Amino acid sequence: MVMGKSSSLKSLSRPAQVQQGVEELRQWLCDRLQLGWANPPSYQDWQRITAHMIDAQAPGLARRARSLAQLASDGFPAKFFEELGELWLLLEGYQQRQSLSESLRNEVRSQLGWTQRKADLQQRPGQWDHWVVLGQVRGQETTGATTLKLQRTWLWGLQQQRFALLLDYVHHRQSLPSDFSPGRTWAAELVFYDAALPQRAILKHPQTIATPLFHLPGYPDIEQGLNAYAEALAQNPWCDRIPLSLSQILPLNAGTQLRDSSGQSLPISPDFQQGWQLMALSGGQPLTLFGEWDGCSYLPLAELSSERWVSFTPSLTSPAPT
Repeated sequence: MVMGKSSSLKSLSRPAQVQQGVEELRQWLCDRLQLGWANPPSYQDWQRITAHMIDAQAPGLARRARSLAQLASDGFPAKFFEELGELWLLLEGYQQRQSLSESLRNEVRSQLGWTQRKADLQQRPGQWDHWVVLGQVRGQETTGATTLKLQRTWLWGLQQQRFALLLDYVHHRQSLPSDFSPGRTWAAELVFYDAALPQRAILKHPQTIATPLFHLPGYPDIEQGLNAYAEALAQNPWCDRIPLSLSQILPLNAGTQLRDSSGQSLPISPDFQQGWQLMALSGGQPLTLFGEWDGCSYLPLAELSSERWVSFTPSLTSPAPT
């Protein structure tokens, strides 16, 4: 695609537009690699390529370009090259999509920005269970001039013995759904979105019920939790986080670190602002925690024991890409 002539895309079908966008971004990155990152693209260069991805109906590529621009402005930290590698893998995956499995092909499409309609998912049979709301995290996401509130709600199926994610976005002036507060339980069918690693789902015909006593399985040490994350990445190379339950884990250093019985440790996310509460709940004794692991840090969402259930519901404070 010729730079500056994105208006010609309007006459093409969306798959053709996306194909041209993928080819343009791939060539743009190749050119940048040849020049070397010691001569980085200007802010205007990043803005231009991001706008072209929006024109090409590939919002997932635009979001990744915008994130790289933000990281580049921070001095090219290691995460820049990590995300650059993920982007290149995505571009190559789309070019080779016919050789991928159906689930991975669906994942690539989703990463590029194709969406699955909830109305279509509602027509599918779901997995019936009693789904316990384990924890939530809230934040916001900025795309260009649009700011959206987001809410991730993690569920646990008592019979299915699996996690599920409800993901909600609303305009920044609207209120997020409040029905699925941590500790509540819903009898419902869940229909999962097509993905290489199905996590996100929608609820069909939910009815609230009393939350029964239950045991949430947790990894007894950090090593097993990290192995679970590695397995998730093997299924979906673009997986940005997994739900992770850890048992017999001890918070340290004012609640900025977790350590297991073997002495291995994990950093707690800087978005977690309740470190002293976590320390007080522990009282120097190991806890069972549920939270999210993103490959860099752990974000506690709830502390679970036979006597209590403490929800943290953190709000993401890290700046969103602009």
